[in-house]
Amino acid sequence: MNKDAFLKEVTRRLEQVFGSARDGYKVPPVQRHRLEGFMQAGVFLGLASNEELQQLMETTHVSIFGKTIKEREAQRPVAWQESALDYREYEQPTFTRRP
Repeated sequence: MNKDAFLKEVTRRLEQVFGSARDGYKVPPVQRHRLEGFMQAGVFLGLASNEELQQLMETTHVSIFGKTIKEREAQRPVAWQESALDYREYEQPTFTRRP
């Protein structure tokens, strides 16, 4: 496999993952891990550098979503803060909490 074929395959896989996410499908962790492993193998074999792959990922992300990865992350709703919840009321058994 040469560098051009490798980068073309990485682009195809990135488009598949980002396209699924754009369409509202949750991408299975296995698919993401395979893509990451494929990209890391390319770095190991000297077909691309981490910087090249990062730039390719950014470019593909912009073509699919119309914004950079950082812009999209900034627009996501804030994750639910579990630490703000007070569960002390439920530390007692149910039968003792009933009036």
